[in-house]
Amino acid sequence: MQLRSLDYFATICAGIGKKRMAVVMAENEHSLLAAMRAHQQGLIQAVLIGDEKKIRALMEEHQLSTEGVRFHQADEPEKAVTLATRLVLEGEVDYLMKGGLETRTMMKAFIARENGMRTGRLMSQVAFVENPFYHKLLALTDSALNPKPDLAQKKQILENAVEVFHSMGVECPKVAVLAAAETLNPKLQESTDAQALKEMYQRGEITGCIVEGPISIDLSIEPESAKIKGYDSPVAGDADLLICPDLVSGNMMGKMMLFMGARSANVVVGARAPVILCSRSATEEDKFQSILLGAIASQEL
Repeated sequence: MQLRSLDYFATICAGIGKKRMAVVMAENEHSLLAAMRAHQQGLIQAVLIGDEKKIRALMEEHQLSTEGVRFHQADEPEKAVTLATRLVLEGEVDYLMKGGLETRTMMKAFIARENGMRTGRLMSQVAFVENPFYHKLLALTDSALNPKPDLAQKKQILENAVEVFHSMGVECPKVAVLAAAETLNPKLQESTDAQALKEMYQRGEITGCIVEGPISIDLSIEPESAKIKGYDSPVAGDADLLICPDLVSGNMMGKMMLFMGARSANVVVGARAPVILCSRSATEEDKFQSILLGAIASQEL
């Protein structure tokens, strides 16, 4: 199965039943509008946490119906996050979305041990990009949470992302573990880590995907480059997932793709529930697609 557009997320959501999403501090206009768009299309059920009076006023301003919407009062960001995590543990919501609060505040409260969201797995962000210059959706990880992951962490980051692909119905995504070049360079940690991850895959320690590495970005997504260099791999020119060496490289790559006209969606996985952490500059459309991605990722596989 090959995903060609973010628009397919709505089709997947329509087939899995409504997932319940809590928006933390929902009095943020763009987050609220994106959530209500998904709610009104019958793709999710919106649970709105924050200053209920302000939220209702904003909904009235935009002529949004409150039908089927659940409200929970919370006056402060930390209390709103704690309430949201409690709703997850009680089975009242399936995943969360950051509204009008800082990412740092959201994640600090979210991962607090007393809130019970930790699973023992590493949390990581998976971003999906629809690029007009590529023939299908391209995912990259991790561009948001783990600054300089070691080999063991990269394995978990890879496995987190592969699980998201499986939730979409992609049984065997092609994974490119990026480095500066396709030849092993013992002096570069990203190169030796990429080689080690490929060897783990070859030994059967990583399953449910095809892993190639070290491999350069051009060989990963450009068939002509692979042809010119004589590089033979099922991943060459057809990667589904890019494993970035560190947060900085992943963040820069993702933003450069957006600058070139790409659409995007992202989700944080590895906790008891997925979390949508869109940046404040994200468009309403990107937030909408991220909401659908979160619903897909919240399925129990």
